[in-house]
Amino acid sequence: MKQDTLDSLSRYIDSILAQEYTLARTLSDRAIGKTELYRKNTGEFLIKITSYNRNDRVFRLLKGKKLLSLPMIYEVSSSEDCLTILEEYIEGQTLSAVLENGTLPTKHAISVALDLCAALGELHTRGIVHRDLKPDNIIIQPNGHAVLIDLSAARLMGDNKRRDTVNLGTVGYAAPEQFGISQSGPASDIYALGVTLNEMLLGVHPTIDIPKRRLGRIVRRCVTTQISKRYHTVSELEKALSSISHKR
Repeated sequence: MKQDTLDSLSRYIDSILAQEYTLARTLSDRAIGKTELYRKNTGEFLIKITSYNRNDRVFRLLKGKKLLSLPMIYEVSSSEDCLTILEEYIEGQTLSAVLENGTLPTKHAISVALDLCAALGELHTRGIVHRDLKPDNIIIQPNGHAVLIDLSAARLMGDNKRRDTVNLGTVGYAAPEQFGISQSGPASDIYALGVTLNEMLLGVHPTIDIPKRRLGRIVRRCVTTQISKRYHTVSELEKALSSISHKR
């Protein structure tokens, strides 16, 4: 797409927001970009993301698709300086806010983990690694369903790369390979999901304590530093979690 067309699309997005929406609040403002919540005159909400991590192809692959446990990407516009995304607003609380009131019951924690497996499955089958799965980037809807948000750190997998060209992710959740050791992949997201599951169950990082019996074995396999010993796919992890869920 030519630059003049991209600039025209960007101006169109700005004009629509100015005419039909009001900025409700800024949700985050970081070096990597800004996330803003807009309210339409008729009451609906919309997320506008300005990203300086040029992962344009990630958002374009997802644009217009209704995917499991992921927000809908409505529009994507690129400029020389940044990427602008219009995204579905997901009502609810972040998982980090929910966990401020204590850990989750085991059944609910497994249910959230299964929702996240579904989201990661959608991404991984399209060659996308999220790279920043953590409680701040998970919305728990009023019905208890979990939605994975914030694809600003996501990247396409590339077999020709030995390591990630940019180190993105959150310390404590990001797998060791995300910090220059090797290339991130599906196993990197599985690592982060294992850490998050442990926090839902016990409120601490797996290096401090893990659950007993089978849940503990699942967490331990997710967060091992050896990539080859983690679950190879989220489908494998989903199967292991489902077998526990069905017994409860």
